[in-house]
Amino acid sequence: MKSTHALIAVFSALLFAWAGQIALGYFQVGRLEPILNEETNYTEPPVPSGFAQTGARVFASEGCLECHSLSVRGPTGSADLTRGWGPRRTVPRDYLFREPAWVGTSRIGPDLSNIGIRMADPNQLMLHLWDPRLRSPKSNCPPHPWLFDRKIAGPKIEKEALPIPAKDWKQTVPSYKAKALVAYLQSLHADYSLPEAPMK
Repeated sequence: MKSTHALIAVFSALLFAWAGQIALGYFQVGRLEPILNEETNYTEPPVPSGFAQTGARVFASEGCLECHSLSVRGPTGSADLTRGWGPRRTVPRDYLFREPAWVGTSRIGPDLSNIGIRMADPNQLMLHLWDPRLRSPKSNCPPHPWLFDRKIAGPKIEKEALPIPAKDWKQTVPSYKAKALVAYLQSLHADYSLPEAPMK
C-alpha cells in the first residue's frame, strides 16, 4: 500500500513538472506569431540570417551565457532600461526565431539582448572579442584570440584585419567563427514595437 502511495506521489510530481515546463510554456509562447510591419513588409521580430544563426552556435560554444543574459527585465523605469540595455523590456515574442531561446541568468557582464543597437559597428565588436580591455580597461570579459588568425602582412593590409599594431609582421584577421559571432551579436536588437511591449 505504501509503495502505491509513493508511486502516485512520484507520478503526480512528474505530471506537475511536465505541466509547468511544457504545457504552460506552450500555452504562453507556443501560439505566438510574428507581427507583420505594414510599412516595411518585414516581420517583427525579424528573422535572423543563416550566418547569424551559425553565430548563435559559436555564442553558445564560447560560453557567453555564463556571464551575459539576453533579456531586458522589468517595467518602465527599471534598472535594465535605465542602464540603456534596451529601449523596452524583452517579451516572449522576441524569442520566436531564436532556437534555442537563450535567456541567461548571470549578469557578470551586461545584458546582450540589444547589443546590436548599442554596438552597431562590427569593428568595435571584433576589437572587443580580440581584447575587451582595448575599449573598456576595467572589463572582466576574457579575450578570445583563438577566434582570429595571425597572418603575415603583405604589401597591403587585408581589409578585414583589425586596426591594431602588427607584431612580427603579422596582421590579425577574424576567422569565420568570429565573423559569424559578430553577425549574431548584431542581430540582437529589439528596436521594434510589439503589442505587448510598445516602444516608449
